[in-house]
Amino acid sequence: MIVSLLFSIFFTYYYFLYTNEYSKGSYEKIAKFEADKVFQTRLLITSLANLLQPTLPLLKWSFQWAVPYPINYEVILQLINVTSLTILILLIHPLAKILGYITKPFTSLLILFPLSWNYIVINGFLDGAGLYYSYDIPSLTFFALGIILFMQKKWLWFYPVFILACLNRESACFISLGGFILNFNFSSKKIKEIILLNKEIIVQSIIQFMIWSSSRVVLSYLCRNNPGDFFEQPHSMIDFLGTVASGQGHWAMQNPLWFLTLFAGIWSIPLIKSKNLNNLSKRFLGVGLIYLLVLTQRSNMMETRVYNELNVILGTTAICCVFGRKSPQKQIPKY
Repeated sequence: MIVSLLFSIFFTYYYFLYTNEYSKGSYEKIAKFEADKVFQTRLLITSLANLLQPTLPLLKWSFQWAVPYPINYEVILQLINVTSLTILILLIHPLAKILGYITKPFTSLLILFPLSWNYIVINGFLDGAGLYYSYDIPSLTFFALGIILFMQKKWLWFYPVFILACLNRESACFISLGGFILNFNFSSKKIKEIILLNKEIIVQSIIQFMIWSSSRVVLSYLCRNNPGDFFEQPHSMIDFLGTVASGQGHWAMQNPLWFLTLFAGIWSIPLIKSKNLNNLSKRFLGVGLIYLLVLTQRSNMMETRVYNELNVILGTTAICCVFGRKSPQKQIPKY
């Protein structure tokens, strides 16, 4: 845990050093409920930071001597980021176990490789848009924890986590989708039997959909007078790929060739070592494919920070393929 914490502090320091916020969706505007759509509904982290703001005098008194910059509201966000990332690292080992792999706990640190590359190196240090949002890293933590609790069917723990995830970012729906796909039993060819086999998963998924959709409707209604479009209008990825081929600069990257290094290339590991994939890891990659397809309609894919939960899917699967040993436990039936 101490090693994970130290790496998280190191990551967060450079994350905040080389990135900046999009002014219309800044944490200050989110905290005041003035951010443009769709940023205005991603209020968990700034609300938590507001709650912790009275601790600033104590933090200054205790740690200002050790920090080379003023301890302010942004430092609270940094502490939240460090905590979220530390928890995420610690979750990778049990997540791999859930997928049916035995791994060494220290291999969980390798999740920092694609995260550092996407969020810091090409996003800000080298040549990216250099954007930072306070809810990005926590969304990865909620996703990993949500998948684990869903697979374990620990609903009393799952739902508080899921509700917080919904308040953090709308991509919380992929917790439900991931849990559904990983758990669904296709062992029968009869529709009635399939429904009976998956009754609990279907009921839980419907409840989760109702929670997620209600959170979207309520939060959007409360912020209905905020400026901006309700639905994001993605810039043309096709045009961006054209700049990759021509070498022309783009607002997202002055040298678009850096985009070809996305995830530091770890997406190739499951392809190269496909024989090491079990049924659950294949399904997990299927969730990643759906996530990627949704991104084509809902985000600016040339921004390397938008691949949030996909980092966990690819990173964990790559760790399992290279460093994992398939667990002898019974696997779920194939499709």
